[in-house]
Amino acid sequence: MNIREVQAALLSRGYDPGPVDGLMGLMTRAAIVSFQRAAGLYPDGVAGPKTWLAFRAGNPVEPEPAPPRQSMSAIGIAALIGREARRLTAYLDSVGIWTIGIGHTAAAGAPVPYRGLTITRPECDAIFARDIVQYEDAVRRAITVSLAEHQFDALGSICYNIGTGGLAGSSFVKLINTRAEPAAIRKAILAWKKPSEIISRRTAEAAQFQTPYSLRLPKARSTDAQPIKVAA
Repeated sequence: MNIREVQAALLSRGYDPGPVDGLMGLMTRAAIVSFQRAAGLYPDGVAGPKTWLAFRAGNPVEPEPAPPRQSMSAIGIAALIGREARRLTAYLDSVGIWTIGIGHTAAAGAPVPYRGLTITRPECDAIFARDIVQYEDAVRRAITVSLAEHQFDALGSICYNIGTGGLAGSSFVKLINTRAEPAAIRKAILAWKKPSEIISRRTAEAAQFQTPYSLRLPKARSTDAQPIKVAA
């Protein structure tokens, strides 16, 4: 089976791989990861032999009936990658935590970054596709009201930075769920401003939450001259 067939198989089982275009993009990898987890397979985001067998067997572990699962859009993913960057060699972040790939730390699961660790770009994207699922899930769990695409994307980006526990206990989540005034939500988002290096990112995320993509694409950081670019 080719990538287009993978995408079609994912769609038939209730997963969203993005456009059925035959390209192994981040949304397709994320959908494969979700399928693999439901099937009890190792979630590496690669449609290998065991994953093929699960597809051909009809995957007895079907997703439970539920409202459509909102996920980060291609614009939201591009903005998040712009904020985190893509690093193929492990490094210490601004608070001294070993990090690799697209903002991946040990808190997100394997692999555990350490001094000297290197990965390839495909490995980097596969790790990100696994990582992003838990943060999207955290936003779905925390928010009890409907969200526009740009709002869900902004919360996914914030959660990726402050963690699932930080999101769940935040004041801005409580304000969103009570449909508070936009100014109050923005102020609560901007309260997450440590270390100081994060302020330009947080300001961009607050603007992303409040601004539909039809009006303006988000910036990775508020200090950027231009909005993020999304591959055609």
